[in-house]
Amino acid sequence: MKRATIPEEAQEVKDMVLAYGETTGHRHRLVGQVQVFESNSQKYIQVKQGARAQLVHEEHHPIEIESGDYVVVHEREFEPFLSEIRQVRD
Repeated sequence: MKRATIPEEAQEVKDMVLAYGETTGHRHRLVGQVQVFESNSQKYIQVKQGARAQLVHEEHHPIEIESGDYVVVHEREFEPFLSEIRQVRD
């Protein structure tokens, strides 16, 4: 989700993997001119103006990410039979 700015207290991290697949072992990772930051267990990404970045995964085509600051949001789903909300599994 695009965001105006990354929090000042966020620290840069070197790990470009945003999510690991619990069932397949695949991973969603960033490539290109992108930085990853973290604050209070929340990840943020920054693609500088004019730079290029992609989110890649073994099971689908790369997703282009335009310049800007983003907050990483993990999808959730509602399981009606269990009446629970849970994180989407890969």
